[in-house]
Amino acid sequence: MRTKRVLDLADAELVLVAAMGKADQENWKVSMTVVDEAGCLMAFRRLDGASVSSAQTAIDKARSAALTRRPTKFFEEMVAAGRVAASMIHGVFAIEGGLPIIVEDEVVGGFAVSGLKSQLDIALVEAGLLALAFHQGR
Repeated sequence: MRTKRVLDLADAELVLVAAMGKADQENWKVSMTVVDEAGCLMAFRRLDGASVSSAQTAIDKARSAALTRRPTKFFEEMVAAGRVAASMIHGVFAIEGGLPIIVEDEVVGGFAVSGLKSQLDIALVEAGLLALAFHQGR
C-alpha cells in the first residue's frame, strides 16, 4: 500500500495567514479559500471590505484547482482560445486565481483568491503556497 499525503488544518491556516499578510500589506480586500484534494472547504477568509461575490468565487476557484489538478488559468486560456467546452466541464471555474496545492508531486488540495484582477489574485495565492513550501522544507 502507498502512503498518501493529506493537507491538515495547520497547513491550510499557514497558507491563509501568509496570503493575508501580503493582502494586508497591500491593502487588498479579498476572499481566500483552501480546500482539500476532494474540493471540500478547509479554511476560508473574507477580509474586511471584500466584495460579497468574491467569497463564492474564491471557493469555486479553489475547488476547480483541486479537482482538476490544474491552475484555473489553464482553463481560462482554453476558453480564450475558443475552446468554450472547457468551461462546461463539471467543477471547472475558468478564471485565473486558483492553484492546486502540490506536496512532493502529489495534489493535496487547492488554494484560491478572489477580489482583485486575476494577476493580483494569483500573486496572493503564490505567497501562500510559498510559505507552505518553506514550512514543508524545514
